[in-house]
Amino acid sequence: MGDNSRTKLSKSVLDMKFMKKTKDRVEKEADDAEGNAMYSSEITEDMKKSGTIFVNTSIMNCRNLIEGRLSFGGMNPDIEKIMSDTYVKQLEDAEKQNEKDVSDQEMAEGYSTLNKTMAKKFQTKKARSKKFMKPKPMD
Repeated sequence: MGDNSRTKLSKSVLDMKFMKKTKDRVEKEADDAEGNAMYSSEITEDMKKSGTIFVNTSIMNCRNLIEGRLSFGGMNPDIEKIMSDTYVKQLEDAEKQNEKDVSDQEMAEGYSTLNKTMAKKFQTKKARSKKFMKPKPMD
C-alpha cells in the first residue's frame, strides 16, 4: 500500500471467492507497511539494498544468558570440555579489555598539564600578566 492514490477495495469485495489472491496481496502489503513503520529506525539503507534483514528478538544477549547445554561433575565430559573452552575465551577477552591503552606515567603527565591549564583559566587578570624582566648583564 505504498501508493496512496490507489483506491482501497471494500471488505465485502475482498471476501468474494474470485478475489482471494487480491485479498492475500492486500493483507501482505498492509503487513509489510506495518513492519516498515515499526522497524524503520533500525533498518539502514544498506540493509534495504542487500535484501537480507535479520531481526533478533532473543533476550539472550541482553541478559548475558548461557546458550546451549551444561554439564557438571563429570556427567558429560564432552560438554564440560566445550564449556571450559568458552570460559577460557571469555577470560582472554576480559584480559584484553583490561589492558591499559595509556601508561600510568603518560596519564600523570596529561593530568598535570590539564591541572595547569585549568589553573590558568581561573587566574585573575593581574596574576596572568607577568612583567618582562630584563636579563642580568654578563660580566
